[in-house]
Amino acid sequence: MLIDVRPHWAFLTGPLLAAAVAVAVGVGLDVAIPHTSVTLHWVEGVVVAVPCLWLAGRVVRWRRCWLMLTSHRLVDQWGAAAGSQVDIPLDSIERVTAVHTPLRRLLGTGSIDVAVWGQGMLHRVEDARKPVVVVRVITRRLGPPPEDWSEDGDWS
Repeated sequence: MLIDVRPHWAFLTGPLLAAAVAVAVGVGLDVAIPHTSVTLHWVEGVVVAVPCLWLAGRVVRWRRCWLMLTSHRLVDQWGAAAGSQVDIPLDSIERVTAVHTPLRRLLGTGSIDVAVWGQGMLHRVEDARKPVVVVRVITRRLGPPPEDWSEDGDWS
C-alpha cells in the first residue's frame, strides 16, 4: 500500500459549524428565556438535534472513506451504510490532476481528477488530503501510455 488516506478534515466543517451555531443558539435561548413551556423546549431540542445528527452522519461517512494507491490500482472507497468503491487499474489511467482554490490550497485540501483511457470517464475524489502530493505519487507510478492506444484515448 503506497497511499492510504481519509478525506481532509474540511469535509466536516459545514456540519460542525451548523451544529456549533445551533447549540449556541439553543443554550442562549435557555439562558435568556428561562421559563418557557415544555413544548417550546421540545421544538428547540429538535432544531438543535438536526444539525447535530447531520454532523454525526458526516463523521460516520468520513470514517468510512479512503483513497488507496497500491502498486497496481487506485481505489476510492466511500459510503456509510452501503459502501461504494471505484477501482481503477494504474495502467488504464490517462491523466491525474489536482484541483483546488487558493483557500483550499492553504488548508491542504482539494479534489483529484482521474481520467481513464478510452472510456471518457473522469473520476473526481473530493476533499482529498494534500492532493498535489497524492497526484505526484500517482503520476510517478504511472508508466508511459500503452502503444495500442492513440493520443486521444481511443482504441487504434
